[in-house]
Amino acid sequence: MQSETGVPPTGRLTTRNLTVLHAVGQALAIGPIFSAGLLTSLIASVAGYSTPLAVLLGSIGAVGLAYVIGIFGKRYSGAGSMYEYLARGGSPAFGIFSAGLYFIGSLFLGAGGIYLAIGFFGNLFDSQYLGGNIPFWVFGGAILIIVFLLNHYGVRIAIRGVLLLAAISSIPLLIVVIAIIASGGVDGNTLAVFSTAHSSWSNVFHGILFAVTLFIGFEAAAAIAEETHAPKRSIPLAVMLTVVLAAVFYILVSYAAAIGFGHVAIAKGVWAESGSPIAALATKYVGGWLGTIVDLVIILDMISLSIAIMVSTSRGFFALGRDGLLPRWLSNTSRHGTPLSGNLIVLGWSALILIWGGLQQWGKAAQLPNVLQNFLITTAAGSYLIELIYLFLAVVALRILYREYGFGARHLWKYVVVLLGLVTPILAFVGSLSPFPTYPNNLAVYFAGIVFILVAIWTAGLAMQHAERVKAAATYSTVEDI
Repeated sequence: MQSETGVPPTGRLTTRNLTVLHAVGQALAIGPIFSAGLLTSLIASVAGYSTPLAVLLGSIGAVGLAYVIGIFGKRYSGAGSMYEYLARGGSPAFGIFSAGLYFIGSLFLGAGGIYLAIGFFGNLFDSQYLGGNIPFWVFGGAILIIVFLLNHYGVRIAIRGVLLLAAISSIPLLIVVIAIIASGGVDGNTLAVFSTAHSSWSNVFHGILFAVTLFIGFEAAAAIAEETHAPKRSIPLAVMLTVVLAAVFYILVSYAAAIGFGHVAIAKGVWAESGSPIAALATKYVGGWLGTIVDLVIILDMISLSIAIMVSTSRGFFALGRDGLLPRWLSNTSRHGTPLSGNLIVLGWSALILIWGGLQQWGKAAQLPNVLQNFLITTAAGSYLIELIYLFLAVVALRILYREYGFGARHLWKYVVVLLGLVTPILAFVGSLSPFPTYPNNLAVYFAGIVFILVAIWTAGLAMQHAERVKAAATYSTVEDI
């Protein structure tokens, strides 16, 4: 594989031996079980009984973003995913700047902070069900080492792990959904949850702002395009399939939870204030044993998410090192054809976040236990950066459509779908920044702002000192659909 300048990029990953199924596994960085099991309570805190409606509308926007990723996936493929997309679809410097935001955002979101959550919920599970008190950092550190080893010994092994964990984790939640729907829950099966009968449109729109965050991470499939057979078909298909299946799953879970709790209890905050709402419903409608299993599979899904994010983030640093935009040693690969230096970067960063998460104390300012508070700060900082990339992608996708199709009526539907994707990150920003977070949650905004400034300085420095490298950024990434 050579660049358009005739210079072959240094560093090479494994051959194209991955399939659509592997790409779907990588797209499961979305963490559907974790999101459905815990994050839906955040939507319920504002949308109440109409949470399923908010999830439905948020899902439509996520499908729009999936289509946006497909536009790029049919045209460009490489280990750097968002980097190549925006460097080729926009401009080289813009792609480099976006890459810095995206991969550092991934470090905050799923390649660092997630181990705080795994440690916290692992410790909680141990104390509640096993009577132990193993420190959170032991759980988090042990999973980090396992995730590193899976990624080191081969992407096929890592993604198979993601698929296995996702398959196992989904079963208990589906049992809960079926049990509630079959019994009719508290209110009986009703379409009222898809209306504002017990809420308002204002609350529903506020819920949409949180609902779109359920889908963060789906684009991770693009990171394995360079190792996938027929990426022009596999990556867009995997991304769209994952988002659609996840949307159906989220809608089913939120529907079951809404009728399972009932509008009276939800109005009193039972769903929103539950630490593990789906586990509580499992205990109520099936038995305590299933509630225990639900809590366990949520942890398993977080592990799945961490595997997939290490896959995508390590390949991002690999791609930037290969292009000489970061130190060349970052393009080093292991004898297994995996990005050795990139994996080590993620390992080191995650270890530092675990240490920080254990040492940082917030006192009375924290609304949650300190470790969980630190997880929320790192997750929010990463989310801000990645949502910004979604916005960039949608804008550049509009440019690609205009460049290739003009404004012909035949292609008007494509613009409509992309605009739905464009609205999604805008809603996410409005929902998370209005009102502006209070201390210490506001630190996430400042962390994201600092990253934005530092990445801008790095990009400008590259443009001045290595203009030829910037100009040649990602020129090798045109899809070779084999």
